[in-house]
Amino acid sequence: MFDNRVLDWRPRFDPRSKKYPVRKLLRASKKREDKLWYVPTILDQGSEGACVGFGWVAEALNEPYRVMLEKVKADIPRDNHEFALHVYREAQKIDDWDGESYEGTSVLAGAQVMNRYNLIKEYRWAFNIDDVIDSVVQKGPVVLGIPWYQGMYTAENGVVKVSGPNVGGHCIIAVGYKDSSEKLGGKPSIILQNSWGYGWGIRGLAEISVASLERLLKRGEACVPVVRGYGW
Repeated sequence: MFDNRVLDWRPRFDPRSKKYPVRKLLRASKKREDKLWYVPTILDQGSEGACVGFGWVAEALNEPYRVMLEKVKADIPRDNHEFALHVYREAQKIDDWDGESYEGTSVLAGAQVMNRYNLIKEYRWAFNIDDVIDSVVQKGPVVLGIPWYQGMYTAENGVVKVSGPNVGGHCIIAVGYKDSSEKLGGKPSIILQNSWGYGWGIRGLAEISVASLERLLKRGEACVPVVRGYGW
């Protein structure tokens, strides 16, 4: 059902990002509380290879800020879908690859576009799984760029299982955390929000074990908006 989706996240690691860790802004916590940020809508990129744009726009529409595009001062598309495509195309213009006649862009380039429109005033980087968990619990959704495997196309019963061959890279956002997931036998999990419509997982959301996401992040990137804006 979803294995024809275009995967278009391409990693681009800027060494300067190391100077902006999110850890300095987080509270150390031995016991983490469960958290799920409110998700007002699930976007669907369809056959478009534009997951970075859709990931960043989904983050902006969610709690804690819930941006209203009609109030953004910049000259942008006011439709969620069209704005996500716009963010993706603008990100391709400013990433470090030549031209625009290719599929994919980086989470970093998407962050820079959102910053341009004053939808994010400051962002930091999570460099390990503990950074991601504490950021989700304390700050809000985290935008992830991770390797994608064949078994991840489906999230049966709302669980993402990393299996099969690597098929590309995908941008997806972490919107919640469970310290003990019933679906994973009591193991901790991260709740992911995809941009493949309500048919993926359970109404667009699915859990992945913390251990699985930790392995994926070794070749991924995780960006944390720490000061958000409304685009005014």
